[in-house]
Amino acid sequence: MSTALPVRLRDGTTLLARALEARDRAALAAGAARLSPDSRHLRFGTPKPRLAAGELDRLLDLDHHEREALVAYDPVSGRGLAVARYASSAGEPGVAELALTVADEWQGRGLGPALLELLRERAAEEGIRLLRASAIGDNRRAVKVARRAGATVVSAGGGLVELELPVGGRTA
Repeated sequence: MSTALPVRLRDGTTLLARALEARDRAALAAGAARLSPDSRHLRFGTPKPRLAAGELDRLLDLDHHEREALVAYDPVSGRGLAVARYASSAGEPGVAELALTVADEWQGRGLGPALLELLRERAAEEGIRLLRASAIGDNRRAVKVARRAGATVVSAGGGLVELELPVGGRTA
């Protein structure tokens, strides 16, 4: 995805989405720091006041084929509001790990599902047929978003919920 695409929310708000790039490093770090402690815990599985340099390196290590990330942003301010990403699973052709983060003030408005759908389309273009996600069991919102997109729970225990989401074709 080299150009920005519109992301329409349930309330009619239109944002833009594009591929995350190395030039987004400072904005990605700032966005993670703006997340509430609870949101950071639910996303990263641990209390995390900020992303370390090595973590930023890994999050920005994208080839836009096997490792992709899309950022949704406000077209007026340019501020990033959400990131959806996948990374191909080693030894499992056609399978990738999924992660999605939405800024606290934008949660519950339909941004997560809309950005997830764009990421699924990108994954399909790259031959990925299945996205897997792990969520902390307390992250009911993430599980709900994934289930509404068509994911099934494949295991739940030890404080984690493991989900699988088929790629290819929109869901209701």
